[in-house]
Amino acid sequence: MISTTVEPFKIGIVEDSAIISMTLKKLVEQYGYQVVGPFGNADEALTCFSSGPPDLILMDIVLNGSMDGIGLAREINRRIHIPIIYITGHSDETKLKRAKSTAPLGYIIKPFDPKQLQITLNMAFRKIETDKQLLRYQKRLEEMVNEKTYDLQREIERRKTVESSLVRQNEELVALNKELKLKNQQIMTKTLKLYQKDQLLKKLTKSLLEKRDKEKKVINPEIVKIIRDLQNHFEEHTLDEFEIRFSDIYQGFNERLLKNFPNLTPNEIRLCELIKLNFTTKDISNLTLRSVKSVEIARYRLRKKLGIGKYVNLATFLANF
Repeated sequence: MISTTVEPFKIGIVEDSAIISMTLKKLVEQYGYQVVGPFGNADEALTCFSSGPPDLILMDIVLNGSMDGIGLAREINRRIHIPIIYITGHSDETKLKRAKSTAPLGYIIKPFDPKQLQITLNMAFRKIETDKQLLRYQKRLEEMVNEKTYDLQREIERRKTVESSLVRQNEELVALNKELKLKNQQIMTKTLKLYQKDQLLKKLTKSLLEKRDKEKKVINPEIVKIIRDLQNHFEEHTLDEFEIRFSDIYQGFNERLLKNFPNLTPNEIRLCELIKLNFTTKDISNLTLRSVKSVEIARYRLRKKLGIGKYVNLATFLANF
């Protein structure tokens, strides 16, 4: 027996000649296949095949009744899709053209040779089994693709959720950093003002002491007390606080600057910091209690050390660090 499947391979026979149909039935069963039929007309065959379809149909093109084999083949293709092999003794071009439009699996010409019939059926069996196997593989592949697609969609949704959360957290972090930067700038501004005040107080006390030494007079005790109070008020670490705040806002600025210009002095570094903050020469002069000329000279020397000409904006240059 050819078939190795659990269910026997079923072949339907539609042939209006009783002798040919019985001959076909006998041969098909000898080859190891199960026969459905035979049927002598299209209506009987269609009714039976619709309720219990065979795996293959052997069908005569010419049948008695209102519907010939080609018409029956069209109905079968429309309803249940069973492979068909035509049995014909005609070579009429019109009939063959109509038969070809139904996409048959093959043709068997009458009178047929039993050996040739067996070979044709065996080949048809292998093709149908292969097609079924391919269909099963395709179905399984589609199921696997659908499963993977579903998993992928779930992963995409999960990543979208995570991404949205990260974006939200990043926005919150940016807002916090912006707020922190603003507060640091405010503290830095206050620190610079405090430094300016200290410089003014130092200058004032120095002036008072110089006046005392010059006139060689005993200064009123109340004035001495005022001088001492002023000296006690000095903030020795005011600029250190400024440096800390500046570093928080412009992280790595001093390190990058020194890496490129290692010969810069601490005072020149501080001058770079003030210029980066867009302080003008007059602002720096007021802050440090140095003359405008002194600040201009310091800026000129800084330009030479940085290797830039007078037409290059210092603040723009320092923005690269």
